[in-house]
Amino acid sequence: MISPKSHKWKVRLQQHASPVMVRLIRGVATVTAGAIFGRTLSAIAGILLVRYFNGPELYGQYVTLMTTLALMSNLLGLGFDTWLLREGGREPDQLALNARRLLIFKLIAASILITALLIAWQQTSLNWLLIAGMIGVIAESYIRTGHVILHTQNRNSTVAILQSFDALLAVVLILLLMIWPPQVAAIIVGQTVVSSIMLIVMAFLLAHYWQGPWRPLRFGNLIQSAGFFVLADVLANIYSQVHIALLAFFNNDTIVGTFRSAINLITISFLVPVAMFNVALPMLSRPKLERRQYYQLLILIFTIAFLYGLAVMIGLWWFGGSVLQFVYGHKYETTIPLLTPLSIVPLFKSLSFVAVAVLLAQGAQKLRVVIQSLVVASSLVGGIIIIPRLGIDGATTTYIVTEGMLCLLYWCGAIVSLRHR
Repeated sequence: MISPKSHKWKVRLQQHASPVMVRLIRGVATVTAGAIFGRTLSAIAGILLVRYFNGPELYGQYVTLMTTLALMSNLLGLGFDTWLLREGGREPDQLALNARRLLIFKLIAASILITALLIAWQQTSLNWLLIAGMIGVIAESYIRTGHVILHTQNRNSTVAILQSFDALLAVVLILLLMIWPPQVAAIIVGQTVVSSIMLIVMAFLLAHYWQGPWRPLRFGNLIQSAGFFVLADVLANIYSQVHIALLAFFNNDTIVGTFRSAINLITISFLVPVAMFNVALPMLSRPKLERRQYYQLLILIFTIAFLYGLAVMIGLWWFGGSVLQFVYGHKYETTIPLLTPLSIVPLFKSLSFVAVAVLLAQGAQKLRVVIQSLVVASSLVGGIIIIPRLGIDGATTTYIVTEGMLCLLYWCGAIVSLRHR
């Protein structure tokens, strides 16, 4: 039995909320709910992974190798996925063709990358482990493309289920490996196996995108259209990894493991902003969206992002140390002081996602690349100067300043692009 007050509230919601806003709220709620479960499993996997290595030293070796693999993954041009997410909103009827173009392009790029790795590291003892890790990186790249295709079709619940299943497999993997002594190679190979399984599942779900009449793929046009998206993704990976890379170069594995454990706890909080970005970007990119609806969506997204970022900042400031000590154990007590200054990063990141969605929806990806280039240059120069002198405190400072600069410059660019709308 529905109460009169509940019925009255629903009637008001239907009267004042446009269909686009309702679709946005439902999409964000679906993705967030599923992602919370998946991210919870991922957090458990991350906690188990730290405990599996039983100390910062071995965990630091794993982080150093994974950082190298993450930098290599830029060669696949992961920015194409963001391009496809926007194009799926702008031209839904071209989604199948654009998806086929991107999948074949990634196949060619992956083949070249594997060949280059085989030639470059054939004389080293770690060549097989790097190759195994790169196979997992390539599989994850295809999986991300599959998620984008599903997002553009509003199949957000399917994405949430797949992400949860992927995280569940990661948890099962680490639990199985805990039977034996910790080894970096075992984790790398196991993660590649999990990624391969998820890629097979995604291939069955999206098999129909390989069908249909043959048309010229025109890779030149694809590269020209998505070039700035690729460059933006490369720059994003550089400024997000440069602090860890410099810290690993100038310090030992224990320091790297301590810093990365704090960053892991911070990045877990990016759940809601990522969900909003994936759902909102195709909607904001629709050419037929009315001005009033556009600004309603933008105000809604900004409000959610700000309140969420503020809540996470307060929570990490007061309770971050207790949470980290509970999940990671007493061996990571040196990480706790880092969480107080790092607690502002989720707020910066939440607002940055909104500004980036505006920039991409307005076709201002060139401006985004200019902003990122300035931030990357500042991060490299600042990191080289500060990190060798201050160590982990210098890495923390440069990370916070980088995210703050990005947030400020992104919003300056977003305001400029909105004035030209």
